[in-house]
Amino acid sequence: MKKIFSLIIIGCLVFTLFVPANVFAADIKEQSEWQDIVLSDEEFEKILSNNPNNNIITYASGLIDSYSIGISKSGSDLIIAGKTTCTSNVTKCGFTKVIVQRRSSSTASWSNYKTYSDLYKDARSYTLSKKLSVTSGYQYRVTCTHYAKKSLLSTEKIDNTSNIVTF
Repeated sequence: MKKIFSLIIIGCLVFTLFVPANVFAADIKEQSEWQDIVLSDEEFEKILSNNPNNNIITYASGLIDSYSIGISKSGSDLIIAGKTTCTSNVTKCGFTKVIVQRRSSSTASWSNYKTYSDLYKDARSYTLSKKLSVTSGYQYRVTCTHYAKKSLLSTEKIDNTSNIVTF
């Protein structure tokens, strides 16, 4: 009886070695990365106007002059537009993180869908215009942290949340 049981276990182990590793691979659409896109000034401003939270500064250290984030949809793509404008004496300006979040229409909690970090450059402003293929049946929004750095001890971060789009 022990021998039969051992043969069954060995047979199961050998069988698992022949199962392809990509059987449990995620949907290709879920793995898509965002792409840089070119938006006209009118398109960019139209997307940003969807978010009433832009440029509402409750406290500031004076390094960020203005900031905005907004999203819209184009077919099955989520269009993300954002901008951070800093004072002239900063060494870095942009976003420390941009998180695309989604939720099912029937639930109230948001889950992180894609996270991007360290989107800034050595300039006075940083403009974000991206396109991301998303799955239908969800609501999407973007949360971000606008960032400005003057020196090691002088930085400013402002959290912001975009409007919500339903696919």
